Amino acid sequence: MMKLRSFYLPVVAIFMTCHLFAQNAKVDRAKQYMKDLNYTGAIELLSQVVAKGDNDDARIALAECYRKVNDSENAEFLYSQVVRLQTAQPIHYLYYGEMLQRNGKCDLAREWFKKFAEAVPEDVRGQYQNRACDYEKELKTKGEGVYEIAHTAFNSNLDDFGATFYKDDKKGPGIVFASERDKGTAIKRNHCWTGSPFLDLYFVPTTGKGTKVETGKPEKFSSDINSKYHDAAVTFNKDQSQIFFTRNNLSKGKSGHDDQGIIRLKIYTDKKSGNGWKGEESLPFNSDEYSCAHPTLSNDGNKLYFASDMPGGFGGMDLYVSELENGRWGPPMNLGPSVNTEGNEIFPFIHNSGRLYFASDGQLGLGGLDIYSIDPKEGGQWTAPENIGAPINSKDDDFGLTLDNEGTSGFFTSDRQGGAGRDDIYSFTKKATPVKIFVFDEQTKLPIEGAEVTSDSCIKRKLKTGKDGKVTVDVKFNSCCTFNATFAGYEKNSKQGCVKEAASVENTIVEIPLRKEQKFMVEGIVFDQATGLPLPDAKVSFIGDCKDSIQTYTTDASGKFKFKMANACCYKLRGEKDKYFAVTTQDTICSRNQKDSKTYQVNLNLQPTTAPAGQPGAITEAGGNNINRTGETNPNGTVSPLNPGTVTENGKIPTAGKVKHPKGTIYKDEETGLYMKNNKPFTGKKDGIAYKDGTMQDDPNSSAFIPSDTKYAAGDSAQAYLLHIYYDFDQAYIRDESTAQLNKLMKLTKDNPNYIIEISSHTDARGSDSYNKRLSQRRAESVVRWLIEHGVERDRLVPRGYGESIPTNKCVNAIPCSEREHQMNRRTEFRVLGCKDCLDDAKKKLSRPNENAHVSKCNGCPF
Repeated sequence: MMKLRSFYLPVVAIFMTCHLFAQNAKVDRAKQYMKDLNYTGAIELLSQVVAKGDNDDARIALAECYRKVNDSENAEFLYSQVVRLQTAQPIHYLYYGEMLQRNGKCDLAREWFKKFAEAVPEDVRGQYQNRACDYEKELKTKGEGVYEIAHTAFNSNLDDFGATFYKDDKKGPGIVFASERDKGTAIKRNHCWTGSPFLDLYFVPTTGKGTKVETGKPEKFSSDINSKYHDAAVTFNKDQSQIFFTRNNLSKGKSGHDDQGIIRLKIYTDKKSGNGWKGEESLPFNSDEYSCAHPTLSNDGNKLYFASDMPGGFGGMDLYVSELENGRWGPPMNLGPSVNTEGNEIFPFIHNSGRLYFASDGQLGLGGLDIYSIDPKEGGQWTAPENIGAPINSKDDDFGLTLDNEGTSGFFTSDRQGGAGRDDIYSFTKKATPVKIFVFDEQTKLPIEGAEVTSDSCIKRKLKTGKDGKVTVDVKFNSCCTFNATFAGYEKNSKQGCVKEAASVENTIVEIPLRKEQKFMVEGIVFDQATGLPLPDAKVSFIGDCKDSIQTYTTDASGKFKFKMANACCYKLRGEKDKYFAVTTQDTICSRNQKDSKTYQVNLNLQPTTAPAGQPGAITEAGGNNINRTGETNPNGTVSPLNPGTVTENGKIPTAGKVKHPKGTIYKDEETGLYMKNNKPFTGKKDGIAYKDGTMQDDPNSSAFIPSDTKYAAGDSAQAYLLHIYYDFDQAYIRDESTAQLNKLMKLTKDNPNYIIEISSHTDARGSDSYNKRLSQRRAESVVRWLIEHGVERDRLVPRGYGESIPTNKCVNAIPCSEREHQMNRRTEFRVLGCKDCLDDAKKKLSRPNENAHVSKCNGCPF
């Protein structure tokens, strides 16, 4: 059955009486009826024209009439034809989509919303409605558990809407509302939009609240206020001594109309006088040429919000505010494009918490008019409109929400199915209270505008803070929500907010400070210790002491790696690659307790377990940099292009002997092995390496152990070293100087737990072969004992004494040698015997001697 009602009855102006126009053509007469807002008369004429044949103008006009009286079924049918006409306009796409949406066909509506948005991209209605279907499911479940609604018993079979709380001096608490129910007057006064009686104000007493409210019998509110035309949409000041209400342009019994003869809507005010009212006064911003309606007064009585179609707005009806200045209402100020759209924004209600509710058909909604809320921000601005969702909103028209002082119960109007008439008044109980989220900079304490606020359990979609850094969320009674706040350049933070009971209108405030994001990076290069070249495809692990404690990266073709550290964590780095000793840094790098962002530079040097055949390694300093004959670091960190692994000086094979160095040059002396500057042992830093008294300090993170005083002849090939320790004559104890080398070996074995290490000890040629065999075995076992005492597994260590059988020089039996030459043979060196799954015996690597080892004096030596 066709359902007729006045869609914009409470919104736009109502004409004075029904006019008949002497027009020859029914279409022209119908269009005149439409100008006079006589949609019932226009529908009758246009239906006759459409039934007799094709008439594009008549079909378009009839679709418009059905839309105006909110007959969505007939409007949908006609718009489905209109949109396919050559004379169709983009606005018809929007209207067709709206009718489809209201009739539960959102999937079909989407296509037409999209067409409208593409045709008129500047109209925000297209943008909103194009997204509306995507949010339909969310909006239908948004208010679950927050709102409970009930149909009130006093509704009539016509329009009842716009409930406002009021306490009558004699009848007690109740509500004032507008209704068309008066059919008993001697003179029938029906308006032509819907053919129903004009609106009057009624009062109905109430007991209880929310969905448990009980009502008495409605009676007309006041003969002083009600007139012969429309009277509706009221608000009162705090002590209810003053009323503001909407009425057709009628004052003191006289009506006014615009240039088209239409009586517009105006806002009037009146003050109590005894049991009645003194007499209405029109507010100064009213006009005969446009409508002002639906007033709502702020709690302090200084701001009046209302709807108007005055010139300069954004669309149909916009929301405005007028402020009381020196006892007079000032010029209206539009609430701006974040609130108002090309559609209609109507029925504002300002709660004493400061939150403003209103109805709109231009925002993202479920269909028809939906109810939205906004919160005030600094500078007279408002937050983005928030659809309060079902069950308050539906696919039909929902408007006229009002809340009690506590914000826990109230009324709203809807024309949804199941009511007694067209517009019916529903009561509701709100089981939630607003929680205000305040996001600010932790250091400056300033609000952060545009911060994103989410909650897995309490917010269906992402919200943005305003200029004041705030956003408001309804939280159910006796529940808690964890709110997450994020903003670009800041670290994410979360705080919990709880609502323990049905509290007052004062917002619970959850403060979420955000700290500016601290970026801690680690970047570096993995080098092949033997060649000094970058090592691609090496695995670098970051071992942290917090969440996601181990993360692994693979170096690129240039051996580089880069890693973003988590905040408040400390890491060690481990580098590894097949056929190389793994290395783990001893020191940690931390983001914990750091105030400023930082990038750490860490290079890792991996020692090959075998030397490539025919490609001896490059001479390197501790730290992995290649050095030339003078000890200076090559700028590019690579070996000579002439012959990889060749000792070079400035890219050329040097000649033997001393080299003269310019003043200020740091070089390595060939005789003493010390680093010199201006003919003095150098102390300081060069290329990130520290020197003291001409000696290069060891790099604790390096897996390469290169003696700092090795001497080379011209063009010698160099090979990377494992470490060595040395002994006094006829002794097996470990010198103090060897502790640092043993610590390095201990670290190497712990970093590579699969390797089996041979502890190879030797003697000089003095003494018998058998004695030297036993002495070298004691030396090997003393090293093994030291390593075991420091946590190395015994089954990974193989002590072997070789006696004097493997000298490093010519010093064999009966050959006179210097003490230095004998010292080079009294040594322990180390080699990899193998491992569980990585090496075979053919690839064993023997460490090379340290030719610059410390030489002790030998008292009583035989020769």
